[in-house]
Amino acid sequence: MSKPDNLADRIKLLLSSGNDADVHFLVEEGDEKEELSAHKLILKSASDVFEAMFRFDTENAKNGAVDGKAASSSDVIGTVVVTDVQIGAFKAMLNFIYSDDLSALSGDNVMAVLYTAKKYHITGLAKACLAFPVPKLCNVFLAFDQARLLEEKVFAEHCLDFIDENADKLIKSDAFLQIDQKLMCEILSRDQLKISGEVEIWNAALRWAKEQCRQNDKECTAPNVREVLGPALFKIRFPLIPQDEFSKLIVPLRVLKHEEIVSVLLYHSHPDSGVPDIFPLQFSTKKRIYMRKGRISMKIENFSKFANKNERRHSDAVYVKGLKWKILAHSNVRDGTEERCLGFFVNCSTESTEIKNWSCSCRMMLRIVSQKKGANDYTLVFKHEFNYKAPGSRGYPHFINFEELMDTDNGWYDKEGDSVTLAVDVFAEEPYGGDS
Repeated sequence: MSKPDNLADRIKLLLSSGNDADVHFLVEEGDEKEELSAHKLILKSASDVFEAMFRFDTENAKNGAVDGKAASSSDVIGTVVVTDVQIGAFKAMLNFIYSDDLSALSGDNVMAVLYTAKKYHITGLAKACLAFPVPKLCNVFLAFDQARLLEEKVFAEHCLDFIDENADKLIKSDAFLQIDQKLMCEILSRDQLKISGEVEIWNAALRWAKEQCRQNDKECTAPNVREVLGPALFKIRFPLIPQDEFSKLIVPLRVLKHEEIVSVLLYHSHPDSGVPDIFPLQFSTKKRIYMRKGRISMKIENFSKFANKNERRHSDAVYVKGLKWKILAHSNVRDGTEERCLGFFVNCSTESTEIKNWSCSCRMMLRIVSQKKGANDYTLVFKHEFNYKAPGSRGYPHFINFEELMDTDNGWYDKEGDSVTLAVDVFAEEPYGGDS
């Protein structure tokens, strides 16, 4: 049988064949067990944990004897039993140690591999796990919870941002059914969840509760649904559900008590006057569209036509801190000249007629996004305080002239696609005034 031609393949063959292995790991995962063979020298070179493990073993070998002869370290080590690591995760770690192979890393096992990498101090593997794309995680809810347990705050925040941004879809997924009550309470408490309506939160919670009843062999009755939901029930913002939906979809299920139903209906009848003490409202009325920061983007197609006519374009709305933000762009001529320029503005407003006397300070970075590799965005930063007296738009009527913008050397204009992409990063402070 021919031997591998290069060092990388020879090292891989050592692992796959187990030839001359001097340490064995019995990895136990529930009822499943698998023995994996390895080589101390290679493991010690990758991990101070393995180095300490085998150093202790070598010292014992020097001090001990077998049949009157000095024992080798391989005589002493025997088999290492591992009970707290998944078999697949341990294999993925060995593959990385021997050949930097990350092919076994997946959205299903990345958190288990991260735990293994941290346990054995395999820094490069841990970094690879933390660089894994959050959208490819099989269950971002559980990944978020596990990242916190492993004290990986940045990765946990990335998971949470993804949950916020994609809440409407994620709460309808099977992954949501796998979380525990405590984590569900935390998720449902978030103001930043981007959802189409609060009734979707209720539907997701009801679906979760029915699954819990099924798993625990309980009949799916209203009392049982209420029991398994527990405190999560009070994280649902029933007053935000339109009265007709509340009356048709929720009241008949009898999960809510009579006085809770009355308090919500009274709130709908008199949202500004409060609920009588006899029927205290136990559910939050705070709107969820409350991202801490956000990016608005807009791609202007047929840009050459836009640049040569007095046209206006606006982006879809993005909600930050409960307010609605849009990009407004228009082409115009600088006064007293023939120089045509791009006007670039940010619009801030509120859709609610109930929010009065509001004010919101913010910092905004306006950018023309680079279309060319290695080129920088064209950016300007400014601060402003929007308020109920002057919501409107703020920005630059002559942000940049079209000649400079459409110079292909600058990389901002996509000549082939005849388009320019504008973006605004909004960093808004807590609004004050009104009911925000």
